[in-house]
Amino acid sequence: MSPPVVLVDTCPALSLPRDITWSGKGRTLLQLAPRLRASRVPPSLCVGWQTWREHRSATIARIARHFGRGALAIRSSSAAEDLASASQAGRYTSRLGVCAGDASALGAAIDAVFGSYDSRSTNDEVLIQPLVTSRLAAVVASHAIEDGASYYVFSLVEGPRTDSVTRGDVPVRTVYLAREAPTADDPDIARLHAAIGELERLCPAGPIEAEMVIDGDAVVLLQVRPVIAPPLPDPTAARRRRRQLNLARKSLCEPDPHCLGERRVLALMPDWNPAELLGAHPRPLALGLFGELIGRSAWRSARAAFGYRMLADTPLLLPFGGRPYVDVRASANSLLPASIDTVTAAALVDAWQERLLRRPELHDKYEFTVAQTCVDFQFDADHAIRYAGLLGRERLARYRAALATVSARCVDATALQHSDHRFAQLRRAVSAPEMHPLALIRAATALGALPFASVARQAFVFEALMRSAVARGALSESRLLMLQQSCATATRDFLTAGRDEQMAQFGFLRAGTFEITTPPLAELGVEAPAAGLHQAPPFELTGNEAGALQKLLREAGYHLSAGELIKRYQQARQGRERGKYALSHAVSVLLEAIVRAGARIGLDRESLSWLTPHAFAHALAGVDCTAQITHAREQHRVDALLRLPPVLDPTRSLDSVTVDAGAPSFVGNGRGTGRVVRVAASASPASIPSRAVLAIESADPGFDWIFSRAPAALITAFGGPNSHMAIRCAELGVPAVLGLGLERWRRLATTRHLCVDAATQSLTPLHHCR
Repeated sequence: MSPPVVLVDTCPALSLPRDITWSGKGRTLLQLAPRLRASRVPPSLCVGWQTWREHRSATIARIARHFGRGALAIRSSSAAEDLASASQAGRYTSRLGVCAGDASALGAAIDAVFGSYDSRSTNDEVLIQPLVTSRLAAVVASHAIEDGASYYVFSLVEGPRTDSVTRGDVPVRTVYLAREAPTADDPDIARLHAAIGELERLCPAGPIEAEMVIDGDAVVLLQVRPVIAPPLPDPTAARRRRRQLNLARKSLCEPDPHCLGERRVLALMPDWNPAELLGAHPRPLALGLFGELIGRSAWRSARAAFGYRMLADTPLLLPFGGRPYVDVRASANSLLPASIDTVTAAALVDAWQERLLRRPELHDKYEFTVAQTCVDFQFDADHAIRYAGLLGRERLARYRAALATVSARCVDATALQHSDHRFAQLRRAVSAPEMHPLALIRAATALGALPFASVARQAFVFEALMRSAVARGALSESRLLMLQQSCATATRDFLTAGRDEQMAQFGFLRAGTFEITTPPLAELGVEAPAAGLHQAPPFELTGNEAGALQKLLREAGYHLSAGELIKRYQQARQGRERGKYALSHAVSVLLEAIVRAGARIGLDRESLSWLTPHAFAHALAGVDCTAQITHAREQHRVDALLRLPPVLDPTRSLDSVTVDAGAPSFVGNGRGTGRVVRVAASASPASIPSRAVLAIESADPGFDWIFSRAPAALITAFGGPNSHMAIRCAELGVPAVLGLGLERWRRLATTRHLCVDAATQSLTPLHHCR
């Protein structure tokens, strides 16, 4: 029987060392293979560069004798790879599925792998293995890669491809298991947990990452490498904090006197997209200002004006572990007609939350795929699919009739005009010199957040109507995209304005709208657009489209024509964007007023960011907030070491957190290919190359300047089909993938090149789409 690893003319005298050392991919596996019990290494050959160069034909013949005619994996094993000083993960090429009996294909594959090395020396090798059958592909780490947090991390993709996780072109399920927790109940996680634990004991001290597959019930090790990272953080405080949150989550299960429904679910993106606007872990001032302006009352008051259920003294957000979670029970209550009975309302609230728990990947498409908050053209069919039998015929009819009344109010044009009037008032109000920050908060809430919440509700209803028209065949997807592109917004004005006009009208924009530490665009500056902007033609319905839409409108009970529907859709979409800019301007003015007030009491931007609005008011009154700033900064550092799910079920322990494979939103049109450039909130526009694929974790209106760089494409961790960047990319025709989830986005943001194809809804690292 062949030994697990055979070295071909590379180091004939090699003997196994007593202790494992990092010696490159192939040599490290050679040392590990006879010692492993929880996993196994496939039979392998290592071919050295000198041997390959001098004995090519003989080496190909030996490979064929060793492996027969089976499929092979030709993997890199550079002398510079998987060392204690540098892992070079993902840097070099591998070729999978190469036929061992095809000398030409085998030789070309080995050439390609050697050719991907920066240079070649006698110590460089190529690792050759049989192509392993896979039921589950996994990349397993002993610690969180990005910050060393104390979790075992399992990134998983089901199916036969062994490189599914590392390629990054398919959704990945990620499980975080606290290192002090017992093993998981899931048998596959338990097997992988045992395998990574054994590797930790055998390998040199320090964090490690391993590529594995599960074949049947056996774990097969393909690679293990050190993770080159700063010293691991002390896990003590994070473990203590996790215990506190495990106790606190139980209180979230208690009844709420203001909300119907037996249970409560928290989620990051189902309502108002706070993770997109604030980031997944905002500082206290940003989180508090969002709460004051929007999350305290504006969000629910605007809905109540249309006839939705009014909630008394109920906030939208329930921050937990420093994350801006939406209280999904409260949100669901606010999206029900006020006139329906409490039994029906409670049944719907619980059913919506149960569906979200079963399908957590829908959290950023909540109103399109979970809750039914208006009578669109698919209402009856969608309810039958999602909630058949929930209400009964009579209760469903009463609910539908009540929701139809609310929906009719939402498509009324008068409210759109009223919101525009309030936005103009807001501009004038915040232009007053030296307004006190607390006065600015009041003005921004009454004249900005409230009318913006109103027009945003209307825009959503119109969006739901048009999407359901596509589902019913009245419009095609391409025609809806043309309609969206006809809705010229302020972004076009920004991109076509001269530099002075840009700064005068849009200099207030800042990445992270509520974040005081990021500078406004006026301080960063922006170059002229990298490419010309094409003007979208006006949109006109064809005769067939108008007839089909009119039929749907009559069927759903709307008293407006197809032409009026199109016109109001455009008005609502444009009005929402005007409101977004008006509110962003007011928030920017407010933040600069806080900066000036803070300077008078010795607090800089960074210090102010750690104060809640309430604490800032106390500081202005003379209270020393030094201790509070220090505590908030430390609490944020500790909370950052915790892993929390996008959809949080308070009944489940936080010791094991699953982030399910997401369903990202593809928007825009065409195909974009380019170098991946990660864009931080503090990035200068001049530093971003044109025609790149831009990777932004959460992109709010403050990132609109990116379109001046004519991006080839955009990828984000957060964002849904009706989010800010979805509207921008649809309008400007930029292919984008929004809402990838943090885990998959982080992997893709570190790749060199990407192809984003909105038409085929594919996302592929460049070397896979040549």
